[in-house]
Amino acid sequence: MKEQAKTPVFQEDNGTWAHLTKLVNPLICTIEYGRRTGFSSREEAEESYQHSLVSYHDQLSKLKKDRDMPFTFSEYLDYWLNDVCAQGSNGSRTLVQKQWIINLIIQPHLHKDILLGCVTPDYLNRVLESCQAYCCNGGYYAYKLLHNALKHARVNNWLPDMDFQQIRHYPEPPGNPVFYSPEQLRTFLTAASNSNHYLEIQLALFCGLTPGEILGLKYSDFKHQEQTITIQRICTLNDSGKNCQLKKLEGTKQNRTLKIPSFLFPELSTRRKENRKLLARYPSATEYKSYLCLGPTAKIKSAVTLGAALKTITTETGLSKLNMRDLRYMFARFLLEQDFSLETVSGILGHTKQTTTLAFCNRIPCTDPEVGAVVAGSLDPVLGAEKKRGK
Repeated sequence: MKEQAKTPVFQEDNGTWAHLTKLVNPLICTIEYGRRTGFSSREEAEESYQHSLVSYHDQLSKLKKDRDMPFTFSEYLDYWLNDVCAQGSNGSRTLVQKQWIINLIIQPHLHKDILLGCVTPDYLNRVLESCQAYCCNGGYYAYKLLHNALKHARVNNWLPDMDFQQIRHYPEPPGNPVFYSPEQLRTFLTAASNSNHYLEIQLALFCGLTPGEILGLKYSDFKHQEQTITIQRICTLNDSGKNCQLKKLEGTKQNRTLKIPSFLFPELSTRRKENRKLLARYPSATEYKSYLCLGPTAKIKSAVTLGAALKTITTETGLSKLNMRDLRYMFARFLLEQDFSLETVSGILGHTKQTTTLAFCNRIPCTDPEVGAVVAGSLDPVLGAEKKRGK
């Protein structure tokens, strides 16, 4: 039998819990096993399910009334998000991120949904342990949200005195990404425009590509008329052209086609001319002639080379040091400020799991929305994407 669905209970060993379980368990069995449970048809099983579900909710309501407790733990999280946080929030993105944490990380790992007044540190520690095992830093994001939510519950006397010190603390992930203000970003791009790596920087900042995806690009991956780029391969190992390994992405979520800003195509044309000059100086270097990112010896550049270029630019401008991954974070921040849904952001970034996107986005602070319009008012790296789908 499949794992039983979440069942609101009072206490794990309470008589009411046992009675409610008797109501719900047969419901799942009838749907999954049909005739084996004694029902003559699926319709009869469905009817029995609906009848028992009504009875279950009636008894749960009576239990809440008897205990003077308006919420189960799961219901309280929904209430806290929609009624408490919504009133005190200055922006929709903060609410969306909290909703992601509740719906994708916490709710699926409430093995038993108890009345709010019965929540204990042991119960919370079991939930947090499951959240941490589910995705990278899931324990931290769940801990941070639950800490704030339960404080509000305690103020309203819905939660008994609890020693929060007994709840396991999950530390903040190390190495926060670097984000520039609009003014800093303008300074950075001005300096970067004089670099031999300007196109690679733009592809990270305005398309959200990883260094490996950028280094694996060919001219044929760009479609000028459609204004798209297709990510078809990734450079997984490269020492300035030596030991270069290119991996095909066909059949994976990384293999994707994105709309890109029109201002990238003149830069692409300039790069093609520069590479032709390189190839003329090294006529025997034909192995990578169709690739975009060629170094001074007409071989594919390395990620180390791109990192060194960023270090030079930030040192000359006096800006905080950053790496190519930080540019990808800035791109994701722009998407979030434009209210793109988690599903859409995940697809654009090429993540294989939405939990990866959730962890990625939760490291992005809510900042000045003008950042997205630094280069041009028409900037929209993913033209035509469904921004609010699934939000």
